[in-house]
Amino acid sequence: MRGTILDSTGSPIRGAQVEFKSDFDTKLTATDAEGNFAIADISGDGTLFVRVPGFAVFTKQIDASNIGEPLHVSLNPAPSVERIQVTAEPEDRIPSVPSSQYAIPRQEIEASGSLSVDEILREAPGFTLFRRSGSLFANPTTQGVSLRGVGANGTSRAIVLVDGIPLNDPFGGWVYWNRVPRVDIESMEVSNGGSSDMYGGGALGGVINIQTRPVWKSFVSVEMSYGNEDTKFLSLAAGAVAGKWAFSATGQALRTGGYVIIPENLRGAIDIPAATGDLMGSVDVSRKLGGGGNFFVRINSLAESRQNGTPKTANDTSVPEIDLGLDWNRPSAGSFSLRAYATRELYHQGFSSPGTGRNTEALSDLQRSPSAQLGLAGQWRRTFAGRHAVTAGTEARGVRGDSFERFFCTNTTAPCTAVGQPSSFSDSGGRQTVLGFFGQDAFHFAENWMLTIGGRVDTWSNTSGFTYATPLIIGAPTSSAFPNRRETAFSPRVSLLRTFGHNAAVSASVYRAFRAPNLNELYRSFRVGAALTTANAALVAERLTGGETGISFTPWSGRLILRGNFFWSDISNPVTNVPVSAILSQRQNLGEIQARGVEFSGEVKLPRRMQLTAAYILTGSTVISAPGQSRFVGQWVPQVPRNQFNFQWSYADRNWTAGLQGRFSGLQYDSLSSVSPADQFLKFGMAHYFTLDAEISRRLLPHTQIFFAAQNITNSRYSVALTPILTIGPPILARGGFRFDFE
Repeated sequence: MRGTILDSTGSPIRGAQVEFKSDFDTKLTATDAEGNFAIADISGDGTLFVRVPGFAVFTKQIDASNIGEPLHVSLNPAPSVERIQVTAEPEDRIPSVPSSQYAIPRQEIEASGSLSVDEILREAPGFTLFRRSGSLFANPTTQGVSLRGVGANGTSRAIVLVDGIPLNDPFGGWVYWNRVPRVDIESMEVSNGGSSDMYGGGALGGVINIQTRPVWKSFVSVEMSYGNEDTKFLSLAAGAVAGKWAFSATGQALRTGGYVIIPENLRGAIDIPAATGDLMGSVDVSRKLGGGGNFFVRINSLAESRQNGTPKTANDTSVPEIDLGLDWNRPSAGSFSLRAYATRELYHQGFSSPGTGRNTEALSDLQRSPSAQLGLAGQWRRTFAGRHAVTAGTEARGVRGDSFERFFCTNTTAPCTAVGQPSSFSDSGGRQTVLGFFGQDAFHFAENWMLTIGGRVDTWSNTSGFTYATPLIIGAPTSSAFPNRRETAFSPRVSLLRTFGHNAAVSASVYRAFRAPNLNELYRSFRVGAALTTANAALVAERLTGGETGISFTPWSGRLILRGNFFWSDISNPVTNVPVSAILSQRQNLGEIQARGVEFSGEVKLPRRMQLTAAYILTGSTVISAPGQSRFVGQWVPQVPRNQFNFQWSYADRNWTAGLQGRFSGLQYDSLSSVSPADQFLKFGMAHYFTLDAEISRRLLPHTQIFFAAQNITNSRYSVALTPILTIGPPILARGGFRFDFE
């Protein structure tokens, strides 16, 4: 196979990575000074990949009968991000670009010892949830995503997309990770750094894009396993193609008996395992359109129930959704993408107050939170004069929801006469609408130079806010209507990229981002044990000003990728749970926090089909301003570890696959403290920990594998939270099962 690689101006590209992958082998080479390449000894059909930092990845299916024909490939500049991504699966975990991006393709997901999607994503540097626990055992309201030091409070400061459609909860911003079946995931990509210029308020800290498996031909995939803690898992996906039509269905069932989250020396009679049961399903119908277009309709639903560690703290959720998508391309007009979605959710939660010694508990609150969401996002992209890759689009979203609560007496102090006696009712909620417009130009203004300029304007309104309270023992009903409020944010980004020979590139970016408080923060209070955190209808948007610079180097014809990034972020008005007393906190706009850090990552493709990836991130995230709360100045931002290190090793041949994943997370704090910064560790510090996951599989039949996997094989019982009682992470979680994959 011979060919020439050119940029959009017709100039040859030296050092482009050229890879041909077939069912029999993988061949790698690089272009010479004239942009030419040659690959010898090719047999069979395959796929050609061409990668150059700063350019969109080129992918082409190659027929064996046409291999002798010379290829002429013209690469287009790659914009920094796309609002709706319809790209092919990334082949490298660390893309050879100088920005902070991390990819996990399907074969690496299968080789992970972790069961849940969020645990697999912890392989990306900077990824954390609100607390250290994963989605298998944590309350769903603690599953908000934080990326690279921006902090977390249960609400995500990063947007999670599935085929361009938000996965974040419409009411509270957290994520139900089991809404996406494991076997239906084609790839996951994590992009760190403020991205509101394309994605709006959900992307204060970055973007996680999950691509599901495309239905190009008929297939059936099934994974089933059983493990300790009585963990049962079944995930399946099937698709069929009939002419221009494609049909697919997915489903997933998970149930685990869980483990007791309280250390043995602190447990009482009320402490039971934190258990989870999930059931989801979806149906997708798509049709190919002329000109390379596609239209799809997807209906999916999740039903979840959880036991959160005591008999009276159970919760359950139901989330039905319908999605519509349209992709259309014309060379003269450009490419168009449209996504529309509608979601309803019903969430129930029970709260309790433990007694002395944790031998009794009293029901304190029953909460019911219904919400609904309707959204639309559209994007257009076209290349002009071979130099300008222009993207423009719009997004609109509306959310409504409220929180209805029934409170109960937890003691017999007046006016209560009995434990469990209903004491009051309350209801609070409102509506939020968001409208945004964005545009971007990736300008290839000279050989090896690209300037990206973009921005987005968002306007959001909080309307119909209210709260009602009805005492049942003593007192008169009260009601309040919150004034309608409106805010606007402009989120610009400027990026400059310079590529060099030998596959080296450097880049620099500056940007602004924002996040509007959601309905959960504005109107819903919550309890953890006896501790209460109240809502705040006066919250304003968080604003981030940041930047980063990076360098990447890919020697050895692409077998080695090295990358380093320095980043900084200043966030004003961060929404934080500020302690008022020992058992009372309130959501407040704190003042300003500052995050500074460096990130190093590398990937090497070893002989004998082995691959090793490693990443390290050092983050300093502190409170630098807190008007009226000066005691917090200088304290570390809660839930942000100072050091994180990950590595992944994988091996694959025709019959055996194996994977090993290690994660180190350094010291972090569970909460802000009323004590001095020097004493913060004594009250809320959680020590570092290290975990190791592994998986090995063996092909038994052409389409069937047996596998064994283990999560936390070091049995590290690390601290998860201090609320105020200590909770700990899970023990070793081992499982074995079968995979069936037929195309």
